[in-house]
Amino acid sequence: MGQQEFQAIVLAAGKGTRLPEILEGRPKCLLPIGPYPMIWYPLQLLQRHGFNEVLVIVQESEKSEIQQRLERLQLKLKLEYYSIPTDSECGTADSLRLVSDKIKSDVVVLSCDSVIQVNLYPLLSKFREKDASIQMLLMEGGKDQDVVMPGPKSKYKAEKDIIGYDKATNKVLFMASASDFEETVKLSGHLLRENPELNISSYLLDAHVYIMKRWVVEYLAVTEALSAVKGELLPHIIKKQMLQPPIVPENDGTSEYSTKPKVDDIFQFAIYTEMDKKIDKASIFNKEEKATSHPIRCYAYFADTNAYGVRVNNVRSFLSCNLKIFEIFPALTGFAERELVSQTSSIKSTQISKCAVGDMTTISEKTSLNQNVIANGCTIQPKTRINNSVLMDGVTIEENVVIDNCIIGEKAVVKSGSTLKNCLIGPHFVVAASTKKESVYLSNADGFMTID
Repeated sequence: MGQQEFQAIVLAAGKGTRLPEILEGRPKCLLPIGPYPMIWYPLQLLQRHGFNEVLVIVQESEKSEIQQRLERLQLKLKLEYYSIPTDSECGTADSLRLVSDKIKSDVVVLSCDSVIQVNLYPLLSKFREKDASIQMLLMEGGKDQDVVMPGPKSKYKAEKDIIGYDKATNKVLFMASASDFEETVKLSGHLLRENPELNISSYLLDAHVYIMKRWVVEYLAVTEALSAVKGELLPHIIKKQMLQPPIVPENDGTSEYSTKPKVDDIFQFAIYTEMDKKIDKASIFNKEEKATSHPIRCYAYFADTNAYGVRVNNVRSFLSCNLKIFEIFPALTGFAERELVSQTSSIKSTQISKCAVGDMTTISEKTSLNQNVIANGCTIQPKTRINNSVLMDGVTIEENVVIDNCIIGEKAVVKSGSTLKNCLIGPHFVVAASTKKESVYLSNADGFMTID
């Protein structure tokens, strides 16, 4: 089983800076995807693949709320929480640095906003087979581009990564954000000459699932210049694998490699140790094509092109993932569609289709609901029609309301007779009776927030 030779870490300390319209201070990882909080999906993925323990990194101010919510979900996992100061500017690599003393083996690192359909066993097997330093999961991008954005109309530009890899081996040779370039991407002649099978793509999604050798985290512990895994650590590792490693003399007791590694000397961290040999010998995963010509290696694993994968890190991906949940839930979780509707809710409507309903929600008769996510503790009164929308925890919808393609924030109230289309309603906001609005953002928050 995977947990016998890998530790699992879920990163859940992000502040959700691209989701201010619907968060307004709430933990990003508890945003609803269907009737479950976002973080439930990577945790449930690990549970299905035999992991028993997971280290969850959270903000100190959010730890109690996250812990209480996950306890109610009754996962069969032992969750250890590590808190980072709420006021700190802590990136993903910084988070791994802070828990480096807890890492005793190679690690599987997942982001709390990764909602993905993947079998981890081939991923782990390929990591061992390639003897990778880091292996990243790549999926087909663009799965969240099929929705109409609620809120004020604005020019939208999808975030894209430019990833270069060897078509024969899947070794990652180049990685950057498309926003770093204006029109042309310049590659070095040396890179092109040395890698004639180089393939460049801007249509791949970095799913933020990384398998790492233990030494990578140990290296991070002494290399404070690297703050983010994706933006800094991965490009750093990719660059270092291009360099000629130092010649290691036969170990006669005087070799520099027999002493404690020097700070920032990545090649001393990447040496093949006796512990590595023992892990290889005991590993249940395939190692047939192991190649150790260079001590630093970054590889990609490509998911099936039909597999669903999205990072829920902006309003568009949040809405898209929720509206598809009825379609993707069985493949994502192994559960039947009926698990999307809580048995603790009261549903009297006879016109409800493709809706996920959370705990303790009341849906009255004479309502028409199609393709919605209705979270916990909501109340929907009669003569209401709701389509293609997300209602977060504690929302109240009064009589004679029409809602289409909207996100209604936590504990918001939509008063009777209102019609909302393509709208974002912030948490706790009260929409006055008989309001008619389209493509607006209504919130109690001070200042204007840009729709991402």
